[in-house]
Amino acid sequence: MKFVFSSFLVLLAALQSATAQGIDCVATCVDDVCTFTAKVNLYAGELGYFTFEECGGIRSPTLGIELGKTYRFVQADRTNYYHPLGFAYFPDGAHADKDELEPSIVPPGSSSTCNTTETCPAPKYFQDGVYLGDWMHQDTSIDSTGDFGLDHYEPKFFHPLGDWLGYGAFEVQLTFDVDDFAQDLFYFCHIHEFMTGRIKLMNEAGEPLVAENIPALEYTYDEVDAFDETCGTFNTSSYRLPDGEFAGQCPERFVCETAESRFLQSDGNTSSPLQAFSTCLDAMNCAMMVGMTTHATSPIGLFIHQMIPHHQNAVNMAKALLKTGGMGACEDLTNEEDPNCIMEYMMYEIINNQNHQIQTMRAVLETLQEPAYADCVVTAGHDHDEEVTGSDDALANETSTNGEGTGSSGAWTLGHSLFTVLVAALWILA
Repeated sequence: MKFVFSSFLVLLAALQSATAQGIDCVATCVDDVCTFTAKVNLYAGELGYFTFEECGGIRSPTLGIELGKTYRFVQADRTNYYHPLGFAYFPDGAHADKDELEPSIVPPGSSSTCNTTETCPAPKYFQDGVYLGDWMHQDTSIDSTGDFGLDHYEPKFFHPLGDWLGYGAFEVQLTFDVDDFAQDLFYFCHIHEFMTGRIKLMNEAGEPLVAENIPALEYTYDEVDAFDETCGTFNTSSYRLPDGEFAGQCPERFVCETAESRFLQSDGNTSSPLQAFSTCLDAMNCAMMVGMTTHATSPIGLFIHQMIPHHQNAVNMAKALLKTGGMGACEDLTNEEDPNCIMEYMMYEIINNQNHQIQTMRAVLETLQEPAYADCVVTAGHDHDEEVTGSDDALANETSTNGEGTGSSGAWTLGHSLFTVLVAALWILA
């Protein structure tokens, strides 16, 4: 007991030291094997961010790992679906065309010759306790193809959710032992971009080997305001009915079956999940309607500029239904007899699939050198014989708070009514 208590004090001291040095948390360790338990907070931003049980509720926490120890990153929780972990020397790894940790890649700035023997630090990927590769770190006696399991691990995260859950626990193991590496590492999602987090290497005392954050993270994390926090949505509060900044561009309401008291109070309080969900739906539907008022830049461009806000609305609807408490608990997502499980299963599919498609469509726009946004302003009662497309500069510069432009302005008209019918049809067909 005395030995256990002493070990606890050592761990506590290391944790306190690490926290003081800009490290948010360290893993739970038994001997030289340490564990981080990964989850994804889908509500923390547009795409969500990784969290770890050992770090509390901190989004994208800075992790501390000790040189030479083995770390397990367990991805058993259902929120990890569509979020296979990767490790890189720069933020976002392959998404940014930067080096990831691989057996043949020397850590930047290191004098190591590990690339000649393919013994450089790299993750090892496991499914249900079985290693999916044949590469063994620092063991050159084994005939290896250099396969560390990623090519077998990542594709399974695209499989239907029910299949993914049935495969058993997913896990990544990492041992970093190059002692002349003078910067930080990064964890990231192999499917969704902009979800990266920092890893700082530590000594035995829990002190970071490099105090500065090197290299820098070149983007900021999403911030969620109080309204979106309540709804579980992203970037919808400016469209909140009846008094949001852009509410005047939308009808009085989209949800007609609830009482006037459905509107959330300023402190987020409401009397029922239905009222909360209705209020959230009004805001996100307004955001979609405004976002889908766009210029016709090209057939592909027009499709994408229209479809992104449509997808964003689907994602927000799914997240809001999960967040506002409108469904009962589901213990087994594969239970096809329980309506709550059927719906929760569907919500995870919508959120992850359509967020991935949004990123793909944005990449297509960039490849085609199309503007990221092509929003236009449509005035109520406009003469259709007049030119409304605006200048090329306007196409390039128009933006909006919901990420897809300022959209239409003016009073609610028959044209808006027809537009709403079109939106409903698109939603049914999606």
